[in-house]
Amino acid sequence: MTTANETEVRDVSADFELDILRYGLIEVAREMNDSLMRSAFSPVCRDILDCTTGIHMRNGDAWETVAQWEGCMQHAFTSQHIVNFVMDEWDVDTLQPGDVILVNDPWRGTIHQSDVNLLRPVFVNDRVEFLLHSTSHLVDLGGPIAGGFANGVQTSFEEQLKFAPTLLYANDVPVRPLFNFILENNRVPSMVLGDLRALHGCLVVGERQLHAMIDRSGLDNVRSAGLYAIEETEASMRRGIAGIPDGDYRVEDFLDDDGVTDERVPVVVTLRVRGDSMEIDYSGTGRQPLGNVGTAWSEATRCIESVKLMIDPHTSVNSGTLRPVEVLLPPGSVVCVLPPSSCSNHTDIGSRTMNGVVRALGDAMEQRSIACDSGTSLVVSMGGIDTRRGHEGDPWGGFALAGGGWGGTWKSDGVSFCVPPQGNCRTSVQEHSEIESPLIVTQHEMMPDSAGAGRFRGGFGAVYTVTTQSETVVAITSDRVRAGAPGTAGGGRGMPVYGWYIRDFNPSMHHDPLNLAGAEPLFGVFDSNGVPDPERGDFCLGTRFTTAKISGLALKPGDALRLVIGGGGGWGDPLSRDIERVQSDVANQLYSEAFVRIAFGVVIDGGRLDVRATDDLRAELRAGRDDDGWTVPVAHPLTWSL
Repeated sequence: MTTANETEVRDVSADFELDILRYGLIEVAREMNDSLMRSAFSPVCRDILDCTTGIHMRNGDAWETVAQWEGCMQHAFTSQHIVNFVMDEWDVDTLQPGDVILVNDPWRGTIHQSDVNLLRPVFVNDRVEFLLHSTSHLVDLGGPIAGGFANGVQTSFEEQLKFAPTLLYANDVPVRPLFNFILENNRVPSMVLGDLRALHGCLVVGERQLHAMIDRSGLDNVRSAGLYAIEETEASMRRGIAGIPDGDYRVEDFLDDDGVTDERVPVVVTLRVRGDSMEIDYSGTGRQPLGNVGTAWSEATRCIESVKLMIDPHTSVNSGTLRPVEVLLPPGSVVCVLPPSSCSNHTDIGSRTMNGVVRALGDAMEQRSIACDSGTSLVVSMGGIDTRRGHEGDPWGGFALAGGGWGGTWKSDGVSFCVPPQGNCRTSVQEHSEIESPLIVTQHEMMPDSAGAGRFRGGFGAVYTVTTQSETVVAITSDRVRAGAPGTAGGGRGMPVYGWYIRDFNPSMHHDPLNLAGAEPLFGVFDSNGVPDPERGDFCLGTRFTTAKISGLALKPGDALRLVIGGGGGWGDPLSRDIERVQSDVANQLYSEAFVRIAFGVVIDGGRLDVRATDDLRAELRAGRDDDGWTVPVAHPLTWSL
């Protein structure tokens, strides 16, 4: 006869084994990702981490994600749907060991055409039980510009090569016609070939590791562990949602423009919370744009990143993350464009939809709210023909993610100098960029006075200045030019984005970002004297471009491109910020004495804090606010020189 205690011990032992196995699955995904990064040729995958690996398990007629190891967070959330889109039209019974499917079609689940996805079946007892998935942004796949952010185009036909699910390897043998087609239609074939081989090789590593795990523990136990992982994550997500007050929470925002017209693109998010379930509704969001800023479908899962980060940041990402949330995407809108619209710039709308969910959740639970991040943080794509000695005639392509600021939170300042949480990637490794391409990154540092003011300030943005030794074609992708990242709970906006072109760059003359002598404004909000003024200036007044979504900018050797990325929004009343924190930021040259006086009411003169004058000024500003005479200023430097 079995006692109750013996049954309880056996149940605990079974759960313990399942827990070990579910982390074993994650470890397999990690091994895949490590292999991918170690063997990738391009800095996009190797350095920036624009890649992800995952394991998907067969469950009835569908596929569910049981383990991920993300470099780029958004891939981890879209991965499951990519697999199901592909397998809905691919007969799984025709697959053989060693086959690898390639797909990069946004209407079949991928984010944009630059992100290639490889799927490999794992057979157990002659049946496909798992699909292994690797994905990365490729430096080039043809199209009008290197890098794939084809700003200004209106259709997918003008973008990079687009592939429906296609066999890339058959029995681990490369399908030569497909490889030839890819390599003969891009600017950097050796780099692309290296990355494709790395994406394939990491799947081989994953299959070997997964088979070893199944051999040790048995297929039934591994499958049970996969389901256990999903159910544990789902339960944790539901507990988090249940802690949000029931209600409807609506937020409105906008994109600056679509890169073709100068019209703002409205973004509307309504969050509906009922019990332990949530609905994210984008009804009211702007129509399908002419330019390339829309997405085919990916906001159906990518926006759930915000929910995950705010209510359940500690459990693993898998299918259980998605189960409690339904997302409504109006067809023909910017979040669900219809073919053949262009989707190459998915980053601007992705950041804005995530910001919208964060703001709506903040309205629901202000005590745990987070201000907005600075958004896209400037994706810079560059390429050309190398003319350096020893490299003459070599085509090249590269990426730069300069990094912006995250928003302040209910308990801490925002993260500075960081790529937005949508991607969770890293900034470029400048030494690698300078070895592999004719670029010299002369400046990559935090931008003073860029973080939104608040009790907990936003993170600071960045200054990124780059020169070139060969003629270079540049594409710039950014938003948050008309207005910086909004604060929350009384916090101020972060600094918006700016760009300048500097001819005959001289580090001794042009290093100071506040010195505008010899700098031609490319985009931003300026006053009539050409000085940045986000509060009273005009959008793109006197600038070369009327958008920050630019393609085909020619950077001449010896000239420089300077980009200033804004900071995150502030959280809470800046007049209640601890004055010692303000003094520390000034001492570290993050804020100027002039800005903290008007934004925080803190009086610092020559590095010395005047406590009495600070108390008097804060009292004056509070009174002015009550009389509608003082508002939190937008973060920006006050002392520019021309």
